[in-house]
Amino acid sequence: MPVFHFPDQGTRRPAEVVIDTRRLTMRNAVDWQQQIVAECRRQRTLTPAVFRFLKDSGLLDRCTFLASDGPAEPLRFCYIGAPTVGVLGRGWARSVLDQPVDRDPHTEFARRVGAEYIEAMAGGEALFNRFAVAGLGRPFDYVQALFGWSDGGRRAVLACIDVKAPH
Repeated sequence: MPVFHFPDQGTRRPAEVVIDTRRLTMRNAVDWQQQIVAECRRQRTLTPAVFRFLKDSGLLDRCTFLASDGPAEPLRFCYIGAPTVGVLGRGWARSVLDQPVDRDPHTEFARRVGAEYIEAMAGGEALFNRFAVAGLGRPFDYVQALFGWSDGGRRAVLACIDVKAPH
């Protein structure tokens, strides 16, 4: 069985992941993100009413939801919305659903976004960020409104994601 060798091409290395993160104000959020944040503020705690609002308003599929089972437990991907699946792929979504965030194969990206999750859960106030990402397949930009909860050791974060056209 012959083996082909192409010495001029060398070994292909994975692309470096480049992430540009910018903090924005909620005034920069699109209307539906502002509606979700307003409802989360109104509810103050994570209850089934938050998810009922998301389903009834047709906004659930634009969100990704992560939660822990207890104080020492990591956040797990509980629900992954269409924008996230669209940029990271169905295979990725299937591999991380119901898994701890530290099992995300996109280590650097997960670390950067995870820092935002921690801040949202600790602060009890919504965050709004813009991310420009390159090196994970096709480059993509997105804005993300985050609302986090921390109650009795359990933690949760709702990411409301609007993907912008690739650059």
